[in-house]
Amino acid sequence: MTAEYREQLAQALRDHGVDRPVAVVDLDRVAANCDAARAGLGYGLQARLVAKSLPCLPLLDHIRSRLPTSGLMSFSEPMLSALLAAEPDTDHLLGKPLPVTAARRILETHPDAARRVQWLIDTPQRLDAYLSLAADTGETLRLSLEIDVGLHRGGLTADQVAGVAARIADHAHAALSGVMGYEVHLAKLPGPLRRRARRASAKAFGQAVAALGQGAQGLCLNTGGSLTFQDPATRTPATEVAFGSVLVKPSDFDHASTKAFLPALFLATPILKVMPRNPVPGIDLPGLRRTNLAISGGHYLASPVWPDGFGYSGVFGRSSNQEVWVGPKTTKAQPGDIALLRASQSEAVLNQFGTVLAFRQGQVVAEWACLPN
Repeated sequence: MTAEYREQLAQALRDHGVDRPVAVVDLDRVAANCDAARAGLGYGLQARLVAKSLPCLPLLDHIRSRLPTSGLMSFSEPMLSALLAAEPDTDHLLGKPLPVTAARRILETHPDAARRVQWLIDTPQRLDAYLSLAADTGETLRLSLEIDVGLHRGGLTADQVAGVAARIADHAHAALSGVMGYEVHLAKLPGPLRRRARRASAKAFGQAVAALGQGAQGLCLNTGGSLTFQDPATRTPATEVAFGSVLVKPSDFDHASTKAFLPALFLATPILKVMPRNPVPGIDLPGLRRTNLAISGGHYLASPVWPDGFGYSGVFGRSSNQEVWVGPKTTKAQPGDIALLRASQSEAVLNQFGTVLAFRQGQVVAEWACLPN
């Protein structure tokens, strides 16, 4: 990402009239990332997009027009409810267990939710609650088993799978829909530990699926994540991998496995003040003077990338109101110019302003509403 690109993006946003903090997605870069994802998927695996990482329905539609998917992975009641209302046929696999009270509200609000949602079961106790919900509602609930494949954030062990599956099979209003083994954060372990963890993860996932015997045929066997979906270890016995963030590549996803992907998500905000050769408070020495600028808003989950050479001020500290950046003694930046930040993550960042600007071929082409968190 060159300084020339950042400067042109900032100027295009100023020309568009940006006068408040806003999220921006470069659709040309997203298209290139979709091509890279398709190339990395390998033969036979389907892709499931993680909705919390791409929380904007037009953006999801844009990606799905370029990358065939099996459905969405959803994580919250508000976002799941919005997506169920907006789309008639999308399959939703829960990425984390929802409290059974939230599941009940979803079923009451959306008559087709039982057909379209795979509810995640991480413990025998959670299974008890969902089987009771199924009996109460008379709806046949599709239940997917969360497996602890080494991340140790909860989930069933492989030796619990057969017993849990048998209980689901014996219930009049429950059906086993799949197995989910999330392991993406294992990619951030140091090299030797990472290789060992990936082998153990693949083994645990395989054992969980094997415990189902012939009953595993036709199920949704989901694993992976933005840092691991291209890993050959995910190929068997998985039928699909989930990812989302890598398609806009925030900085938390800068990794050896994502070198083919381009940063495509930025935060943009007006520069309110430019203070060249500004004295350090309490130390009015000419040799310590650098340029300070103040932006609209601040304390974002993002890092400054434009104007060139600026970063957060250690003197003024972080601020959510008019955050101060510090940079070179001289700068061409002026009040009203646009400052750019590269987001560190996409979930809860892409949709924090309610809308996102779609940028293509050097100009803003649309303003899209975002989904709730």
